[in-house]
Amino acid sequence: MKLYQFTYLLLIFLAFSCSEDDKAIDVVVEEIERGAILRNIDRVSPNFERTDLQSTFTVVLEEQDLEEGGIFDFVRLYLQYLDRTPTNGNDSSSEIVLRDIPSSDFQTGVNGLPVGTIEVTYEEAIQAFALNSETIQAGDQFELRAEIHLTDGRTFSTENGSASILTDACFFKSPYRYVINVIDTIDDDLFTGVYDYQIVGGESTLFSNNEGVVTISAGSTPNVRLTGLIGEGLEFTIAGNNAYPKIYQSINLFCRNSAFHSLSGPDDENFGLVDLTDDTVFELDLVFGYEGWGGSGDLTTPETVRFRFSKQ
Repeated sequence: MKLYQFTYLLLIFLAFSCSEDDKAIDVVVEEIERGAILRNIDRVSPNFERTDLQSTFTVVLEEQDLEEGGIFDFVRLYLQYLDRTPTNGNDSSSEIVLRDIPSSDFQTGVNGLPVGTIEVTYEEAIQAFALNSETIQAGDQFELRAEIHLTDGRTFSTENGSASILTDACFFKSPYRYVINVIDTIDDDLFTGVYDYQIVGGESTLFSNNEGVVTISAGSTPNVRLTGLIGEGLEFTIAGNNAYPKIYQSINLFCRNSAFHSLSGPDDENFGLVDLTDDTVFELDLVFGYEGWGGSGDLTTPETVRFRFSKQ
């Protein structure tokens, strides 16, 4: 079980011991002596379309710190390219600094806190690594990571988080890190409907239902699919012949006490398999205890489970 690495642990106990009428934002600015987060306001466009260089990853973020944005200096964006289709060569690259976004580019939002829109075009991402767009295939990925810089020199990013901060299921929903899938768009009705599921590989102490029935629906953006498989409602994206679960999804929705909170995410090597010409059966690999966030079971070794979905 990971130890919580900064004083947002105190924030979680304070914020979620309040009544629903209490404003968690007030707790952030009044009770916490250290720390900052970038809260997701809207994931406008999460993926790149392979045939459109101007397709854009867009997310709207709200910065929170003790001084209501008064010690907010800038956000540094890091980018990494992950070649998930190495049959034509592996062009995966290490993380690089993409650019800095000054606090002056953020505007005061409805909560009185800085709100900014982070945009990265597919063309910008390709050029950052001097990639040939012809060699990129649907199923490849970019990872964008945000790092807050405060005027006192401190920085905060993914490594400073806790389970209840990283997931979108809880109020703070500040993962700092975003996986951008390269997709070829598919019809909204594909891979939707009622499916039987069964576990066909691996096992997990955090998920005990080896078989069941779920309804899969299309998300608000292309190729994104939603299910009720876990507490938060499992989201995944179909990119090429792979199905990628969203990172940092809550398994048990224990936002009030992050010591018991467990998260899920994608496997680093095995990916769900889909046939774009036939949506009657497909598979998806899901990691429970993702990055060691295993909750009260003290699960530090992630558990990978393969699900097979069969359309009814």
